[in-house]
Amino acid sequence: MLNRTLRVALFAASGLLPVALDGSASADVGAAQVTKLLGPSQNDLAPTTGTPARLKRTDEEQPGAEMAHLAMFGDGVSGLYFEMRSGEINGQLPNDRIQLAMVPFHLGQNPDGSVAAIADMTGARFVTNNDGNEYRNANHPVAFAINGGNVICAEYNYQPNNGNDTKRYMQCFDKAGTTVMPQTLIFARNNDDASMNQDANSTTVTVSNPGKTELVQWNGANGNGSDDGWMQAASVECDAAATKCTFKKGFEVSLCQREERSRGFCSVGTDPNTAICTWTEGNNQPQRDGVWMAAVDITPGTTGNDRQDKILWKQQIDGKHGDGETRTYSMRMMHSRIMSVAADGKTMVPTDDIIIRYGALHGNNNNNNGKGGTYYGNMMAVATVGKTGMTYKMPLTNMQDKLIGLDGTHLGMGFALFGTTDKLVPGVTFIGGSQTGGGYAAKLRGVAYDAATSSFKDLGSYSIAPYDRHLYPNYLGNNPGNQGRNFSGSMMVANPFVGKNGNKDAFLMVVSTTGKDPVDMMYPERKLSSYISVLPVAQLPAAAPTPDPTPTPDPTPTPDPTPTPDPSNPDPSSGSALGGCSTTGSSGGAASLLLVGLATLIRRRRR
Repeated sequence: MLNRTLRVALFAASGLLPVALDGSASADVGAAQVTKLLGPSQNDLAPTTGTPARLKRTDEEQPGAEMAHLAMFGDGVSGLYFEMRSGEINGQLPNDRIQLAMVPFHLGQNPDGSVAAIADMTGARFVTNNDGNEYRNANHPVAFAINGGNVICAEYNYQPNNGNDTKRYMQCFDKAGTTVMPQTLIFARNNDDASMNQDANSTTVTVSNPGKTELVQWNGANGNGSDDGWMQAASVECDAAATKCTFKKGFEVSLCQREERSRGFCSVGTDPNTAICTWTEGNNQPQRDGVWMAAVDITPGTTGNDRQDKILWKQQIDGKHGDGETRTYSMRMMHSRIMSVAADGKTMVPTDDIIIRYGALHGNNNNNNGKGGTYYGNMMAVATVGKTGMTYKMPLTNMQDKLIGLDGTHLGMGFALFGTTDKLVPGVTFIGGSQTGGGYAAKLRGVAYDAATSSFKDLGSYSIAPYDRHLYPNYLGNNPGNQGRNFSGSMMVANPFVGKNGNKDAFLMVVSTTGKDPVDMMYPERKLSSYISVLPVAQLPAAAPTPDPTPTPDPTPTPDPTPTPDPSNPDPSSGSALGGCSTTGSSGGAASLLLVGLATLIRRRRR
């Protein structure tokens, strides 16, 4: 606590203190509790080269652990963690080099009252046994709860060996980790690889009732076929005991008709029958056709392969700017739905507002149609969206100079609530990783939306577990040095232990990452470890202070003695008195005020 207080004081002195939320000065994003689920394998070591040894680029070697994601069951305590893994689980290596791993976990309370994830390793196992092209047997997994919260499903990509198209599959599991829906094909396109979606998000649960769950999904399909980004409406139906579930396709519609790296995502607001989708358009790298948004009627019961009649509206949000060395392209469109809290104080309810974010990218490789570039803008906005259109509540604003240090490379974004439960403020968290493997804490950046001033406020950066967004997935993936990436996952949950053992944290961010453990940084042959970080983001309001008893007045108060005048300063109220507004050049008064201010700040932070 002392180190944190000193850091705040130093930031205040330097003018770099993140802006506090009005009415929530006693609230604070807390320290993360980091759990290491799985370490690197001694039987699955990375190739190295040179003296001293360094990581060697090797095609299809695999980084050990990547693309972590998780979901929580409806009890708010237990969940399932997923990753694509080439290391052991409980002493067993995966077949065909790499498979989808599942680790059950639950939230538990430490003796000091803080909350951390606890792995239930007896139930950990590989849940796929695929024989895939280039060994990508469960690529880009995501997870979400269905069926009223008692089933969790995981989606992932897989191209069977000797096949020519990557396809999207799903499996579902109950709280015991038992498979209730085996590997099931959910999306495929002829001669196009599927699916591509917003970092760490592909699917939104629109209605989740025991028996039937409605879904809306983004599926970018890129290859030698039509190259489209598709929105798909679907459902999962489970029996009464949730021992068997079945996927049922609804309909599809092509929204992005020039697909390369669309990274789309769809969500719903107060109307569960209207989906809002965002994406980036263009067949080039970097993509040059701008960032887009559309609304689609997803009323259950609709079927068909390309229902263009279901598009309610569609519009470009932004495009390219400037020329030559100053030209930028709008890229990596993403959005998070703003949620409110239901009357029970913990259930999240969608609103009709979304937070938008995308980058202004200058591509340095337009001549050869390659990848790469530099982000010169970090565009953000808040919009109200629905079936009739969209309007800005906060116009598009370049946050580049306000969120210094935040870049757009494989940036994870998740919705969060900040402040105290009596004055919650919506916002987002950004998760940025390391280009060099990890080995140190990754940073979670908090950004709040202040509706009163129609502005975003930087809440600062907070340490979480290591996250390698580049090095090992790139050097040990397909086409090393060019392809290969990693993703993180995050979700906000109500704290099941609030009010217990002195815990005042109402909401938590639960974050999944993979990266190099600090103890492994000197050993390039050791691959990535797996982590869950639990970070408090909102608290209960501070209790009102108990008033002091009414003091008993002194019946015979003694008057203060008349001060003796100072001959050199006959007016005690003049500027040379301690604490006065001196103009003589003395710094005593200003220094005293600074010390008093810092002392007040420190006392406030120690509450």
